[in-house]
Amino acid sequence: DSATARRALGLEGSEPLVALLPGSRLGEVSRLAAPFVAAAARIAARQPHWRFIAPMASAAVRKEFAKEVAQAPEAPAIHLLDGQAQQALAAADGAIVASGTATLETLLTGRPMVVAYRVSALTAFVLRTLRVVKVRYFSQPNLLAGRALVPEFFQEQATGAALGDALLREMADPEHVRELREEFSAIHRALRRGGAGLAAEAIMELVPGSAARHGS
Repeated sequence: DSATARRALGLEGSEPLVALLPGSRLGEVSRLAAPFVAAAARIAARQPHWRFIAPMASAAVRKEFAKEVAQAPEAPAIHLLDGQAQQALAAADGAIVASGTATLETLLTGRPMVVAYRVSALTAFVLRTLRVVKVRYFSQPNLLAGRALVPEFFQEQATGAALGDALLREMADPEHVRELREEFSAIHRALRRGGAGLAAEAIMELVPGSAARHGS
């Protein structure tokens, strides 16, 4: 549970905890670090007692993310972890997550989330110009649900203000959080039963370069 995970991470107290998961590849982290840190600052300005953790996938990712934190004058204290993403999600009350496998991990923990996806400007231009994207969503929870179950933001929409405000809304209503956990649990049960269609779309979201992964 959350208390056990917090103790394992050396975190004390029961204040709301937000996990920031900016991705595992250096390129995506370089694009998402600034809006993720800005989102944390946005949340902290409205909820000063909330705390933040960020599991880092590698030393290079940690260096890139830490650089952004140091350059942001309004950034709150963000506790960086070496790996330990699953424990971070278990400890957290909500998360801001880069599109990819971490969104499914967040779903399985039942935590409210906001999902962000940024690609290079050239890739975004090609995707939009050629209209090669056919899916409505890019995050695994929404692909699996077939609807907008969690807020997701693509490219220039993935700003600190948008991400921070969206997570504040997601976490504000305990009844909404309860309903969201029920939805996540239903998806988890369907996957465990071997729901072929659901699993296929989840797999597509994992494949680099697939249409699902580059959805807008």
